[in-house]
Amino acid sequence: RPGKISLGLILSLVLNATLAAGVAFLLFAPKPPATAPGGTTTGGGTDTSAAGDVSALGRVQPAGGLIAVFGPPGDRVVRFESALDKPVTARTKLATLSGEAERDSQVKALEAQITEAKALRAAIEASKKAKLEDIDAEARQAVVSAEQDANALDAKVKAVDAQRERAAATQRRLKSAKEAGVKVSAQEEEEVTALLAQADAERQATLAQKEKIRVVKEEGEKSITAKKATVDAETQRALAQVPLTTLEANLEAAKQKLDSGRLLAPIGGRVVRTLARPGDTVTTQPVLQMANTDSMVVIAEVYETDVGKVRGWLSSGKPVKAEVDMRVLGDGKKLTGVVRDPSKVATVVAKNVLTPLGPREDADRRVVEVEVELDGSSAAVAKDYIGLQVRVRLYTGDK
Repeated sequence: RPGKISLGLILSLVLNATLAAGVAFLLFAPKPPATAPGGTTTGGGTDTSAAGDVSALGRVQPAGGLIAVFGPPGDRVVRFESALDKPVTARTKLATLSGEAERDSQVKALEAQITEAKALRAAIEASKKAKLEDIDAEARQAVVSAEQDANALDAKVKAVDAQRERAAATQRRLKSAKEAGVKVSAQEEEEVTALLAQADAERQATLAQKEKIRVVKEEGEKSITAKKATVDAETQRALAQVPLTTLEANLEAAKQKLDSGRLLAPIGGRVVRTLARPGDTVTTQPVLQMANTDSMVVIAEVYETDVGKVRGWLSSGKPVKAEVDMRVLGDGKKLTGVVRDPSKVATVVAKNVLTPLGPREDADRRVVEVEVELDGSSAAVAKDYIGLQVRVRLYTGDK
């Protein structure tokens, strides 16, 4: 009726007020610190466990991290040569790309050109050697001929000298006879004088011929030297026209291009993820990822107020051990590891990468990364769970 409030309206108002109060409580009530298995804190830095352990979220990864393997953009993936999880050694071919055949052809073409260039250079060098041998043979022949002519002229000089000596002896004899009163005919004296003059003339002519031979020999030696220099210059010019150095540099560049264009394993390990399929075009994104899973670690994101405790343990020489809760294993099975030394604790405080799964957990935290090296048996289990989010409990090894 007008002027009166119905009972239904009153109940409705009471119910709405109750719901609003409940929502406000859920939104504005203080959050209790999130605890990990065993009662240790994960987000607020306040340790509620009696043992004083440190709990943090972590992620499983190989000690050397994941290695991204890229290919030359524009090629296509023809086929993969290594299957997932198959062990490979460094430089093992992981995949065949479409551009390999062309790059290999370029290398072979340059190798053929270099072979031809080397053969041409060898022919040029052989031609030079043959020309120099011809020049040396010509020089030797000229020397022998000059020596023979010189020897002949020396013999002629000796003969002329002997002839002159006989004429001079005859002249002296005639002079002695004439002084002794013996009558000597004028004709005889004239003949002796003529013989002496003839001998002197022949001797002068012979010596002139010998000097001419010496001059010709010197000029011949100069000519031979000039011919050799000409042959050497022609050879150098011909060799310079053969671009062997350029071809070898191009071959080295082509080999590097061929090698860099192959999808080879940069390290020994195994392929853990393929990011392309046969037929896909290679882009600036990696084709696959591989890792050496022989050594596995957990990167624990320790809350900024807890990392001082870990550093204190390490600086005091206490071993820092780790217990890793991998719920994916079931049955409460845990892995074990150790923090080796202070260098495994980062010096940078950063925003967390991992986020707790609970709706009331602190999703925005400041953490320091601590590397936990997993034990051998634990590493063998963890290698199949790369990237898995786990919960880590750090504690001193004297417990």
